[in-house]
Amino acid sequence: MTVPDDGIRGVQWLAAYLRDKLQSDPALRSISIRGEVSNFKVSARGHLNFDLSEESTILRCFAWEDDFLTFPEFKNGMKIVAGGSIATYAQRSSYQLVVRNVRPEGAGDIHQQFEERRRRLAAEGAFDPARKRPLPQFPFRVALVSSRRADGALDFVTRLRALRPHVSVAWCETSVQGPNAPNEIVGALGRASMLDVDLIVLARGGGSFEDLFAFSDENVVRAVVKARHPVLSAVGHTVNQQLSDFAADLHAETPSAAAERVGSETRALNDRVDERMRRIRMAVLHGIERRSAGLARALTRSKLDDTKLFLLPQQQRIDSAAERLQDTVVARLRSRAERLATQAERLRRFDPSLRLARRGESLRVAVVRLGRAIEGRLGRAGQRLALASVGLDGNNPEAILQKGYAIVTLAGRIVRDPANVPVGGTVEARVAHGTISATVESTTSNGNERSG
Repeated sequence: MTVPDDGIRGVQWLAAYLRDKLQSDPALRSISIRGEVSNFKVSARGHLNFDLSEESTILRCFAWEDDFLTFPEFKNGMKIVAGGSIATYAQRSSYQLVVRNVRPEGAGDIHQQFEERRRRLAAEGAFDPARKRPLPQFPFRVALVSSRRADGALDFVTRLRALRPHVSVAWCETSVQGPNAPNEIVGALGRASMLDVDLIVLARGGGSFEDLFAFSDENVVRAVVKARHPVLSAVGHTVNQQLSDFAADLHAETPSAAAERVGSETRALNDRVDERMRRIRMAVLHGIERRSAGLARALTRSKLDDTKLFLLPQQQRIDSAAERLQDTVVARLRSRAERLATQAERLRRFDPSLRLARRGESLRVAVVRLGRAIEGRLGRAGQRLALASVGLDGNNPEAILQKGYAIVTLAGRIVRDPANVPVGGTVEARVAHGTISATVESTTSNGNERSG
């Protein structure tokens, strides 16, 4: 920075010098300051200004709108920890803290609380792999513990319907963030355990460690452990896993990934049933062929004179075994067919073509009703129009003239009173087929006659 020859520096020079000094200090580029909030004010442009005070010392603070919108709610009188960098405000020769993040004082202990809770719950066996249950291989109904407003829960339902439409979802709603969330989550897990479901899914989706901390509440973790059905957790990503994720029977990174862990896809399930049926048929046919070939060899190799009499008991045992085998196969095939029909009926209820057909029929009935209503309205409107036309025809001057009447005018005005027509004046009489001009010789009005 250039120094004048006389060694005297200006105010701007000093402001720039101090700014450079502050900005070059690593300890001031990223610093956290605790204090009590005062003079909290949001500008018309959305920027935030407030002061942090400690005893008689005050630090001015500023936050850009983009950062301010991410802060938790706070107000005057609260004690907070504000993180950011120190900058100068040259116009007032002052320094200030440009705030990037805010947390209530003491919130920094949240990770310490997390570790303490994990140690206590681990000692109770909450995270023991030996107690964890496998997820059901063929679930048909799951209980979803989440909020309907949570994006993660909606992602789970959307993905599940796309891959496994035969699996139904029973909602057990709860808030997933805030001071009341832990108690609500515990209640929702209790309700889910009472339902006739195959699996419980605990979902929230992404968020900061603080936002997800409700799922590390000790009561929530114990409720996961005590759940009557296996629990699939999709609360925090790998870097932000909560204690409920560790306690669940299985953890998925995202709600969409959790949907992919729920049993087999509908198509794969149908393919598996078809393959099992094919194997059963092949096994039955192979057994019958093997028994028939053995019987044929025994008959061919026998040296007895009366081979049929010798082989009669064996033949009868084979016949009985074949009948029992056939009955067993038929029973198994019938049982598998009934199960397949049950699954097909469940799949049919989710067939979009049937829903579209029912909606199409409803739409067709509505169109017919609308057509009838329009025809009725048009008919009534036509009747009213016909009546109006008759009334108009009765008042039509042309129609009156056709009956032999005339319209008399004087100087272009219709004559209604003879007293208004002077004797000797010229009037015009309009008839049906033309106009007649006449000179008035006399008039009579209510018995009073006038003449020229």
